[in-house]
Amino acid sequence: MKKNDRAPLLVRLFDPRMWLYDLVKFTGLPVVLYTRLKRIFVTSTGKRMRGMLRGKYLIAANHASLLDPVIVVNAFWERRVTFVAMEELFKLKHGKFFSKIGMIPINRENVSIETFKKVEEQLYRGHVVGVFPEGGLETGDSMKAFKSGIALMAAMSGADIVPAYIVKRTDKWRRQVVLIGEKIKLSDYISSEFPTMDELDNLTQEIQARELQLERAYQQIKERGKK
Repeated sequence: MKKNDRAPLLVRLFDPRMWLYDLVKFTGLPVVLYTRLKRIFVTSTGKRMRGMLRGKYLIAANHASLLDPVIVVNAFWERRVTFVAMEELFKLKHGKFFSKIGMIPINRENVSIETFKKVEEQLYRGHVVGVFPEGGLETGDSMKAFKSGIALMAAMSGADIVPAYIVKRTDKWRRQVVLIGEKIKLSDYISSEFPTMDELDNLTQEIQARELQLERAYQQIKERGKK
């Protein structure tokens, strides 16, 4: 499969493989009402980033709660978002459900080429792929170092990366806030089809730096709100 190939328009709009995903998404109104999501775009214009509605990209988000995948789906409501998730989930009693809604298993200790192929397949079919680069749920006050898997996924699929920062809710009655940053262009960091380790490391560091910028931007918004 060539990196620039795309599935036919009809498949991208009405993907039969994603019928269960669509059903779950459009029957999840109670969750939408519960989170009352607020999107803040941290871009040069202060408006929605260009290319959000179409094109292929990966979403890099911090991971602080079990609701994070639902929050990301709501934040990127205009697209189908499938997630890379630890393979242990797929071995649970209802593990087949995760496969049927398009989630992609990953062995965090020994990533297989099959994971990368499934990421590329989802992008080819017109969807975007969500990744939590910390490699697991982080309940502390600070982010863990990002793993380089997302940089390699981007390099192998030719996809750009969109950073998203999920604000931890300390009060369930507060609105859930997600900050979405400027798209990170893959071509600015990877210069060839076979990236070097330095290129992958630099891209990984840039993804985390952008994530931390979004975190700081939210703190500044909070401080202005107190004045």
